[in-house]
Amino acid sequence: MKFILHNLRMIWSRFRSNGWVLAELFLVFVVMWFLCDSLGCLKYTFYRPLGYNIDHVYRLTTIIGGATSDTTLTNADRYLRALKKLEQEPSVEAAALCYWSLPMHGSNSYSSLAAQDTIGVNARIINTTGGYINVFRMSDDPQRPFVETPSGWDNVMLSQAAFDRFQKRMPTFSLDTPLSKYGDSTSVVTQGGKIEAFRTYRYGSDAPCFFYRMDENLIKRHFADEWAQIVFRVKPAADGPDYRTNFIREIAPRLDVDDLFVADAVPYTEQQLQFEVMNGDTDKVNSQAIVVLFLLVNVFLGLIGTFWFRTRRRRSEIALRLAMGSTKNQVFRLLAGEGLLLLALVTIPAMIICYNIGIAEFTIGRTEFISTWPVEWSFVRFLLGSLAAWFLIALMVMVGIWFPARQAMKIQPAEALHEE
Repeated sequence: MKFILHNLRMIWSRFRSNGWVLAELFLVFVVMWFLCDSLGCLKYTFYRPLGYNIDHVYRLTTIIGGATSDTTLTNADRYLRALKKLEQEPSVEAAALCYWSLPMHGSNSYSSLAAQDTIGVNARIINTTGGYINVFRMSDDPQRPFVETPSGWDNVMLSQAAFDRFQKRMPTFSLDTPLSKYGDSTSVVTQGGKIEAFRTYRYGSDAPCFFYRMDENLIKRHFADEWAQIVFRVKPAADGPDYRTNFIREIAPRLDVDDLFVADAVPYTEQQLQFEVMNGDTDKVNSQAIVVLFLLVNVFLGLIGTFWFRTRRRRSEIALRLAMGSTKNQVFRLLAGEGLLLLALVTIPAMIICYNIGIAEFTIGRTEFISTWPVEWSFVRFLLGSLAAWFLIALMVMVGIWFPARQAMKIQPAEALHEE
């Protein structure tokens, strides 16, 4: 306590010069909090689990064209036959056929379902065969798995995000709550199980989706002439750097059906990178990272320079204290304590400003520049950003004090007394 009071008296005695330092620390804290919050949200978003797995997953690239030997075949017939052949391959663990339903693909369809006729939720439609969950290793309800869900659009499985949206508007909502097609109160849509939370891609938030299982009859009846997508998971022991080449050379010809030809098997990790580039996320994230790092370096150099210059000006005082019997550790603790106390004095006011910025959502998570953050504002987010900012600034203060103080401590006491 005596140490703190002594430092406070020293700060007050130099209030004119310390006032500028306090103002700088205040502004630096607000800026540093914003930078830490930016990088923290970005890293959290990028590295948190997707909710599904794309390792060892491939997407077939197919071509339909040329002479046909059977004019009665529809596109649906061709795709279904290719899917059956693919499922019989020894290296394939699971396969699925779907329409506009792949993650990180850009081809989507949306619809709305309603509870009690008026409580509607809009979500992406996943029209697919039963193997979809196994291909991407999503987590469904073991008691009511997706593969056992009756086929058709009268039976649906909600993703966790879609379920949460219903529950937010209707607290009594459950898996037993009957649904209807929005705008058609006479229709009845029965819920199956629930798909655990997953994200559309690495920079996205949890995805609200309606899962509908399709069987052969439904596909042939409603998607006869549509273009489908086929994905499959390879057994880990069979996958490797040469699998794609071997697949095109050996397996692809066996999957051809009439005038449907398999041209390639694209690893889904490659699909992921292409989607992020095409969606503009890679450029936005790179731009954000460059700006944040640029500001961080400028703040770092500016703050260190301030305390460096401040400590250098007190060179004679440091040497005089040494001459009067103080140890080097005592002098350093005095200077470091004063610097950290200056930081402590501005911390609470600066945190109040930062918190109000977050509450007002002033450009945080709302601008196009940083719209890739699906991290909701919360006190925990604010506190983590504040702690990170405080420790970084404290580190800069210590570096700005330590090196010039170390140099000043080498001065001879006689020289210091002469200067004084």
